[in-house]
Amino acid sequence: MIGLIDTHAHIDGDSFDEDRHDMIQRAFDNGLEAIIIPAIESKNYDKIIHLCDNYPQIYCGMGIHPHNVANATDLDIELVKQYADHKKVIAIGEIGLDYYYDFAPKEIQKEMFRKQLILAKQLDLPVIIHNRESDKDLLSILKEEQDGTLNGVLHCFSSDLDTLYQALDINMHISFTGNITYKKSTLSDIVKAVPLDRIMVETDSPFMTPVPHRGKRNEPSFVKYIAEKIAEIHDLQFEQVCTMTSNTAKKLFRLSMLIVLFSAITGFSQSIYAQISDDSTEYEEEIIPQNPYSRTFGIGIFVATNTAIEQLTFEQRTNSRSTRSYDGNAALGFSLGYTIIDPIMIEAGYLYTRNNKPIELGYSTLPNTYEIFNISMRAIANPRSKVAFFAIGGLSYISNTILGEIRNVIGFNAGAGFMVQIPTDYGIFVPTAEWRLDFEGKEFRTGKEDIDRKFKGWGPVTINSFYSLPKLTIFWYPKF
Repeated sequence: MIGLIDTHAHIDGDSFDEDRHDMIQRAFDNGLEAIIIPAIESKNYDKIIHLCDNYPQIYCGMGIHPHNVANATDLDIELVKQYADHKKVIAIGEIGLDYYYDFAPKEIQKEMFRKQLILAKQLDLPVIIHNRESDKDLLSILKEEQDGTLNGVLHCFSSDLDTLYQALDINMHISFTGNITYKKSTLSDIVKAVPLDRIMVETDSPFMTPVPHRGKRNEPSFVKYIAEKIAEIHDLQFEQVCTMTSNTAKKLFRLSMLIVLFSAITGFSQSIYAQISDDSTEYEEEIIPQNPYSRTFGIGIFVATNTAIEQLTFEQRTNSRSTRSYDGNAALGFSLGYTIIDPIMIEAGYLYTRNNKPIELGYSTLPNTYEIFNISMRAIANPRSKVAFFAIGGLSYISNTILGEIRNVIGFNAGAGFMVQIPTDYGIFVPTAEWRLDFEGKEFRTGKEDIDRKFKGWGPVTINSFYSLPKLTIFWYPKF
């Protein structure tokens, strides 16, 4: 088995007292690269540190589990901080919320959870998070505390897709355990939706024993069954999942150098780690992490208001300029989108506007019409988020008929907006709101006076135009 990392195993528990050494040896004989023990209460801190000191491939987190916070105080937080100074402590955890059991009042759970998140940020350590039937409050606290420095993992994930997407949006990783292997498991769609560079594997030993050992005590050597199930769901090779999940764990918990260092101390061959490093590079090139809002080809329809703004320059009057705008006219159009890479989309569109004002004012027997063809690039700031923001820019071909006279000109466009990404069984629907400006690329010399009576006698006028377009678009990206 290629070096898997069991990112969550309570091997300090009493159920391992009789055969702990043999159990650990089995794990590493089966190819595990590391095991992480999350602490849940202060009485076991010393025992966990002792294990870490005696086994170079074992690391730990320090924290207070929500089951054990009922009587916790700031002194307990300070104790976590003291133990977190140890060289083998690589996270704050297991911490979080649990509303299924009534071991501690919700308000106390939330208070202690927040305090430990703040501690993790102060110590620059990731967090290992427990969540049971507390999605709303847990996400709310994580969002409030996420200032760009909070990293972590939601372990033993079993919530819904909406919770998953919100967790991914705030930079959380997702870890799965033996429950994804159960016959009645409903988690396959959840597993499939997680980008591969955000997945980790765990046993949650001695609990959540995977098939085919269900009913027995769980242990870290069984973590391969979770990786096999993830490979099956994602239609990947087992070795690829091993490499990807281990690389993700190493990055989150900063294990790469620690593994090499502590292995060297105990005489492990450096060539083993060199081979793992080579394999990692190979598989990273083959596996592209999946975006939960992955899009390829899309088609959209939009409505807009098109406000024409003109700058008038009167050639026979020195420094005589004026600006005018027309009432916004309803505009309709369609767009085609193609995603090159997650943050970059190419968009081609067509817009049509009709202005009957010249007929009403008696200037013409024909309406003014505006047609804009554009091709633009959309740069998306956060393409993996449900609500994503973007900037847009590109070229426009503008064909207008003004007072019966046709004007064709190449120009450019720019704008900004946001979109809401809604996955469905039929593809992704993306309502989009944006404000775009289309600029004509050259001025238009009329060679005659402007039709506006207030400029009578001012002589020939030159017009520079641009168009202000607040747009609402609905894109559909079908599944292929």
